[in-house]
Amino acid sequence: MSGLAETWIERPGYRLRVHHGGDPGRPLVLFLHGYPDSQRMWQEIMTALADDHRVASLDWPGIPADEPRQPARHYRIDRLLADIEAVVQELGADRLHLVGHDWGATIGWSYVTHPDYGQRVLSWSFISGPHLAIWRQWGLEGLKSLSPRRLWPVVAQLLRASYTVPLLVWPLGEALWRLGGVRGWQWVLRLAGVPRDDPLLEEPRDQVMAMALGPMALYRQNVLHPPPLPPRGSVTCPVQLIIAERDPFVSEAGYANLADYATDLRTARLPGSHWVTRSHPDEVIALLRTFLTISAP
Repeated sequence: MSGLAETWIERPGYRLRVHHGGDPGRPLVLFLHGYPDSQRMWQEIMTALADDHRVASLDWPGIPADEPRQPARHYRIDRLLADIEAVVQELGADRLHLVGHDWGATIGWSYVTHPDYGQRVLSWSFISGPHLAIWRQWGLEGLKSLSPRRLWPVVAQLLRASYTVPLLVWPLGEALWRLGGVRGWQWVLRLAGVPRDDPLLEEPRDQVMAMALGPMALYRQNVLHPPPLPPRGSVTCPVQLIIAERDPFVSEAGYANLADYATDLRTARLPGSHWVTRSHPDEVIALLRTFLTISAP
């Protein structure tokens, strides 16, 4: 990625590609990408913040295209937390700010709530991705309430998430991705806010398949077997929820119980869709820069 150094970190049976740069005297700001995506989605944001911060991002196992496809078990959240920790250790970071989008936000939530890893997190900013167990708790409480006011948002979120059904059924999801190819992937990203002229949409087929097929196991490995529910009030670092107001996949209602777990929760809104990081990068940069400043040690 432009202006950033590339490092490879060896893991058991695979390796992780990391891009990093910026001011080495500042705390690390680590960016986590989602699905079907790569760390390239953060490029412009990281490059801008590297002027006055230390920044880094990683690709999940099996990305980029010339890396071998990884077994499904490598996409369990607990395995991915160990990958994040390996990156943090390799970069020599004692403390860090964490930023996540989509599955990167979901995985980041588990890092922040981990009893050991979470102690080093200075701040946590996330977009369009819940903690799976907190989200599940919200849904179950809404369903059990039988109150239309609480029940309907849960039903609406289940409808929004119906796209995950083929992703949970491995042969079906793989067949659909292979059939749709690059055009199908571009359609998904365009549907969810990536501008038509965004260079992100220029990925070749082998890279699209690397991002879509192996990491599809994120759904099979974690949705039905979420991480433990953290104790209430256990997240004490500053947390910034950036709501993409036109997100077709993740509803704002699903964050209703976050304040029960995060003691310092702040909310910002942007008039974009799921990939608001691509459609409104300047606004995301401004929100992150302000939040990183007020959360500095």
